[in-house]
Amino acid sequence: MDRSLKFDKVTGLLTGLAMVMIWSGWIIISKWGLSRALTVWDVTGVRFLTAGIIMLIYACLSKTSIKALFTPSIITCSLCCGMFYVCASLIGLLMSDAANTGVIINGSLPIMCAAIIFVWKRGRLNTPQYIGISLILIANVLLFTSSGGATFSALLWLLVAAFAIAFYSVSMKIWNIKIKTIMISVPLINAIVFTPIWFFLPSNISQAPLNEIVLQGFYQGIVVSILALFCMTYSINKLGAVSASTIMALVPIVSVLLAMAFLDQHMSLQMAVSIIICSVGIACYSGLQPALIWLQRNRNKKGNPKIASN
Repeated sequence: MDRSLKFDKVTGLLTGLAMVMIWSGWIIISKWGLSRALTVWDVTGVRFLTAGIIMLIYACLSKTSIKALFTPSIITCSLCCGMFYVCASLIGLLMSDAANTGVIINGSLPIMCAAIIFVWKRGRLNTPQYIGISLILIANVLLFTSSGGATFSALLWLLVAAFAIAFYSVSMKIWNIKIKTIMISVPLINAIVFTPIWFFLPSNISQAPLNEIVLQGFYQGIVVSILALFCMTYSINKLGAVSASTIMALVPIVSVLLAMAFLDQHMSLQMAVSIIICSVGIACYSGLQPALIWLQRNRNKKGNPKIASN
């Protein structure tokens, strides 16, 4: 049992780190796409239409009941993880820079998850988790202010995006929605809901170069909507919503590094300090509590020879 639990924790951590890399890349590629021909609605539409077609084919080949996907809980989770999150984050990204987007969304994600769990299930964190989240919050505030801040409107849109993905993270765990169900329902339901809306929204899809459309379709529709969704859902299932969202606090750090490499942004001393504080916060949240438990067990074993002999 212990070995199986350790395996789940390790695989949950690895998929969470894979999600960090994919999500950080998504911020950079989305910012690049929005600075060219495609609108927010084009990027969203290409994403869900590509992913929706692929998952519809998969659902038919695997003989999955599509009708069974249309329940209130699955629809709610799918829309929060899908069009609500994507549209809000892209609008905020359009009015801000890549570093700010990673900071606000992913830095506030563990805090929002903890707040939702407290309101919904009256669940409380332990002391090391509060310390870790506090340090992450301080680090992300430093990173946010160091990059020049963002408009109030951008801040509101990015916080809406953070709340949407936090609600999805908590609700899919509480409602016990299976990974396969989420994998199919998120692209499919969002494609069905958003595509007709896209028809009435501002679009430059007909004037956009084919290479931009293909890049956004591949990364947004396959890498993010399918591969990253699996990684995120798997990590949440194995680690829990708050732990998984805390790993995602690494996204601002990776986003800054990628923005420096591909978008010509520069690292300031304040950014470097925030990265160190954020790393310490993650270590406190993820590593301090298990270490304290291990020390307590060893102390108990030394004080009780019977336990040690077992």
